[in-house]
Amino acid sequence: MDWENLAPWIAIAITLALSILVPVFTQIANNSHQRKMQREKIEYEQSQRKRNVYEQFLLNVGNAVMTRSNLDNAGASIYEMYIYAPVEWHQKLDDLSYNLHNYQWENVRTLLEELSKLISDELRR
Repeated sequence: MDWENLAPWIAIAITLALSILVPVFTQIANNSHQRKMQREKIEYEQSQRKRNVYEQFLLNVGNAVMTRSNLDNAGASIYEMYIYAPVEWHQKLDDLSYNLHNYQWENVRTLLEELSKLISDELRR
């Protein structure tokens, strides 16, 4: 057999291989893109949840400081902050919780101001 007789068979083999491989590579690229989009969606939802927790914390604890009421909401917001706040903030949250439950309002106000600044810095990133 010479090359002239093999050329059509080689062309058929290459065409067949490409007809199988191109859809496989396309599917791999699509799956990769879909995973990336899903990951971005989850990250966005988590960042929105974190923002909401921070806002509720400021609202509830600030309201407790101003009105000396709704301590249940303030306490719940503090404990929810542990989930989203950096570990470095946990001692301040501990102190805030302690002072809130012991009605040490001046300390609560001071800690709330410190945490408000930390939250502001965190949300700007």
